[in-house]
Amino acid sequence: MEHEFKEGEVVVLKSGGPRMTIEGIGKYGPGATKDNANCIWFEGTKRHEAIFELSTLMPVPQNTTATHAVRLQRG
Repeated sequence: MEHEFKEGEVVVLKSGGPRMTIEGIGKYGPGATKDNANCIWFEGTKRHEAIFELSTLMPVPQNTTATHAVRLQRG
């Protein structure tokens, strides 16, 4: 069963990377035919934002700390 993502959920890319928060879910971009996630994350105080296909994301367990999540992605 595929995970149903929600706004406010913390996710990471299946290929690795920083923890991100889903800011919105919708058909973003010209000609979009399926829902994507608008995600935000921070590097220090710099805010980043990008659109990702839902199939490229996976949820971060709620009890996982930021440090632990990074270790999971590298190891």
